[in-house]
Amino acid sequence: MDIHSLFRIILIFQNAICCGSVTVSVGEDSFTVTREEIIIDIHDPEKMKKLMDAVSPLLGSREGGMKEKKKMMDEMKLYAEDLASKGKTAIIKYQGREVMRMGAKANSLLMKSFGMKHIEIKYNLNTLRMMKGFM
Repeated sequence: MDIHSLFRIILIFQNAICCGSVTVSVGEDSFTVTREEIIIDIHDPEKMKKLMDAVSPLLGSREGGMKEKKKMMDEMKLYAEDLASKGKTAIIKYQGREVMRMGAKANSLLMKSFGMKHIEIKYNLNTLRMMKGFM
């Protein structure tokens, strides 16, 4: 199973939610799924990076490291289009503050100019801090 297959499974799970939400927390990091949104709140990018490296081999990837993260970033466009086509939105937060939005409720003229019309990045200090933690 690859990351995109896992993402599609999450979308199917999301359709099963008629009201309310499901939240999974690991320490301060959390993952919340509602009928319309997927909210990922990252408090420790280093821990998230280790989790991504650990999960990659389980999902069929043997590369790991930065190469795998780049591949995941390239696939973000596909995820955003999947979300938008289903009227859903994924929100990524860093320490409780929104840094990125993908899917139906994302709107960014700058990202549209790069061919990514369903991705919105909040250009602020928190975004830079989170990206620094992933590098």
